[in-house]
Amino acid sequence: DPNYARAIAGLGWVEAQIYRNIEATPTHLQRAEEYSQRALALDPRLTEAHLARGEVLMDKYDSAGAAGEFRIAAQLDPGSPHAWDLLSWALAYEQPPDAVDAEKAARESMRLQPTFPTAYYHLGRALIQQRRYADAITAFERERELSPGGFMADLGEGQAYLALGDYDKAITWMMKSAQPAAINYFWISAAYAGKGDKEKALANLQKTLEMGFRDFDSLDSSPYFASLRGDARYEALVRRYKK
Repeated sequence: DPNYARAIAGLGWVEAQIYRNIEATPTHLQRAEEYSQRALALDPRLTEAHLARGEVLMDKYDSAGAAGEFRIAAQLDPGSPHAWDLLSWALAYEQPPDAVDAEKAARESMRLQPTFPTAYYHLGRALIQQRRYADAITAFERERELSPGGFMADLGEGQAYLALGDYDKAITWMMKSAQPAAINYFWISAAYAGKGDKEKALANLQKTLEMGFRDFDSLDSSPYFASLRGDARYEALVRRYKK
């Protein structure tokens, strides 16, 4: 059935996931865009279509647009823990972040499915943004219990220690989480930059940009990269990938 909207939305979701986490080539993003738009045209009230569209927007670093799509998805299917979890994800990446609503969305996801691992990760991020570091670490520890083979809990705990100013501990946790994913290299770069190790910060920043990271709003607003701003190598690197 070439007009089966749910399957078309599924293809959009998969292409967006491949682009974000496996192979950041424009073809995957273009396909994700086309599939998600087609699914929405076929069924504007299909939850999965809005989730796919939101994922595409997150891949394009349009967090506000993605939050709008995920919010529609949660309204269409308020019993979907996945929709609430993705809404929490997007809200925490808006500039400025909406940490309070991100926490609420994560907790709603957890209420619907108490064993949903990523909801605990996104809860932890929202708590870090509210400077509730002990509660954030507890959330990451619970995520680790639910997904012992994953890496997000270690990355999250590293972010908590980074916010606390314990750069060495942050780097230790982040290196434990090291995966070939752009977001990991971004946070490792932030930790080295906060510590003042410019060489390692720049090396990891180059890796994340090479892998498709383009969240320049987060990069520009991050306090951890203050030590690099004004450095000619940093400015040249950012200029090259902003094109």
